[in-house]
This record gives sequence, C-alpha cells and structure tokens, in this order.
Amino acid sequence: VERPYPSRSPRPVHRPSCQNPTGQATAHTTGTQPSLHPTMGSTGKIEEYLKNYKVKDVVSDQQEIFSIPSTSTVEEGLKELATRKILSLPVLDKKTNKYIGIVSISDIVIAICFNPCFSKLGKGADSIEKLTKEDMGEILKKSVLKNPIQDVLGMTEEGKNLWVFQESEEMAKLAEYFAQGVHRALVIREGKGPVFVTQYDIVKFLMSTTKADNSLAIAELMKKTLSDLGHVRKEKKVVSVKDNESALAGFRRLLQWQSFRDWNLAALPVVDSKTGKIVGNLSESDLRGLNEERLLDLLFTVPMFLKTFYGEMRKPVTVEASTTFGEAMNKIIASEVHRLWIVDADSKPIGVFSLSDIISQFTAFSWSHLKALDKMFE
Repeated sequence: VERPYPSRSPRPVHRPSCQNPTGQATAHTTGTQPSLHPTMGSTGKIEEYLKNYKVKDVVSDQQEIFSIPSTSTVEEGLKELATRKILSLPVLDKKTNKYIGIVSISDIVIAICFNPCFSKLGKGADSIEKLTKEDMGEILKKSVLKNPIQDVLGMTEEGKNLWVFQESEEMAKLAEYFAQGVHRALVIREGKGPVFVTQYDIVKFLMSTTKADNSLAIAELMKKTLSDLGHVRKEKKVVSVKDNESALAGFRRLLQWQSFRDWNLAALPVVDSKTGKIVGNLSESDLRGLNEERLLDLLFTVPMFLKTFYGEMRKPVTVEASTTFGEAMNKIIASEVHRLWIVDADSKPIGVFSLSDIISQFTAFSWSHLKALDKMFE
C-alpha cells in the first residue's frame, strides 16, 4: 500500500504490557508524558474540572467491546463496522487469544484509497475518465478487500498505538489524550471485560455534568462564541471537496492534508462547485460497508457515492460563528455527529468545531487545535 505520508514516531501512549480478551491486563505508561502547557484565556478551575472524576464514571454503562479475528478479511471488517455502527475494532489472534491491535476505519480508508491499483488516479479526479475496462478489472483484482484485516493494522499513527487505562484513573488523564485528537481508548475494569471509551462518550458526560455546575468559570465558557474561541478564519478558505469531484479524490485529500491527520478530524465539507456553499459532509465513516461489488463506486462523484450508500447525500450539520460553546456542544450531541461546520451568511464553510475542541477546553491543551486549524485553510 502506498502510504499517503511518511511514517512518524508514535506519540507517548499508555500501552499494556500484556493483554487478553478477559480484561486481565497490566497497564503501564511508556515513553514520556505529554508536556502540559498553560491554557491561554482559561481558568485553573476549568483545567481541574475532570480531576474530580474517574474513568469509570464515563464507562459504567458501556457495553463490552466486539472484536474481529486477525484472519478475517478487510471486507468482513468493513461489514462489521457498518453493522454495529462503530469506527474501530480490536483485532484478536485466536491462536494466542490476545489482542494484537485495533483497526479503525482510518486504517482501512488508507489501505483502500492509496492502494497501487488506483495508481492511474494519483493526479486526481481528471484521470478517472481515462480508465478502461481492463483498468477497472485490474483494480478489482488487486484491491485489499480480500486481504487479512491484520495487514492494515497501523496504517495511521493512532492505529500504531493502543491507549489503555484502568477504570480507577483520573478522567483528566484520559481527556488529555482525547484533547490531542485520540479518538478512543481501552478501559480495563475490575472483574469485568474491557470496554472502549470514545471522545463522544466524554462529551456526553461533560454536557450532563456541566448542566448541573453553577460555577462562574463554566458559565463563562458556555457563553463564549466559536469566533471568540478561535474556530473561525473568515479571511481564508476551508479545505474541502467539490461536489463534482470523485469520492476517491475526496478521501485522498482528507488523508493527505497534514493538519487533518494531526487533529484527526476525519472529514471534509462537500461544497457546490459553482457557489462554494456547503452541501454535504464526506467522512471516513462513509466507507463502512464498502465491498468488492461496490469498490468502483469510489470513482463516482461525492454526491453519487453517498447516495449509493445512504439513498441521499445527508445535509451537513452547521452552526454560525456567533453560536456559543454551550449551544454547539448541545447540537453535536443532539445531532449525534462528531463535528459541526461553521458557515457564514452565504452558507460557505469558514471553520469547524469538533469533539476534540470540546474536550480540549477542559484540559491544558485547549490552545493546541489552533495551530492545526491554521493549516486547515487555504
């Protein structure tokens, strides 16, 4: 598989020294701990907020995780992700009865969209028209869909690492990693099987607990607008995919754009090629359910690709620059999405607000997304 970017050294992680499906594991920290920098414009109380809770407070109602055998195919993995409506699966070696890693939709998207079988499409959507029937047959023949799913482990930086926490640890420690763009972590429970906890779980927890918090610091944060928090770049253009470009071109752009990988945004706004108005959203999760019969659907335009999977191109969930932090957090949970696109009066995207952005406000990393955001605009 052609990697869309050079391999980088993995970030510091919680890594288990041994792991098995029963959850009986010993976890320890390797590498150096992340360097904490003071948060600009936030209060100490906000940064200390999650220290009052334990990881178990957010996973108590979570179901036990599902796993997939290492010998299952990539196509079977995509089907499992689609059926269970999840974004990642632990990969189990049945011979040793141990997990060998976690495969995410990001790993699979890279393996599919940067496979050499699509080499003629390296220069973008224009070259799609040059494909012959022989080319299409070659694409189907060389696709990775029939390969063992263990072959695509570690395609992403996040996929190279396994974040493991004990349920007794402070939630603040877990939030520090999520604030940097990590999407999920494995939690070891006393006398029970391990479970996944995700960014979305943390945000739901925050929404619930902050509603009952009457502190001045929380009240001030909830009233700040997305513009105040630095999520808007009116003078620049948000990186996007046009509605007349192929889905393959869109997925490749998403994976090649450095800041999107750094911030793990995992989506691009779909814009009208003539007006620039936002008309949809292309996410890595849109590739769930892809199989060999539908592999060539990647060559369709983005709207057509999405319609073949969902019957229509779903409307993007948007907010304005004047939307407050509290309103945006409520909308993300109510809409069951991972991000909101910020639009101007003409419905053109001018920014984005994600789960990472919410969590980061409650850690010492609330400034970090701004550097990534600067590169997400042209």
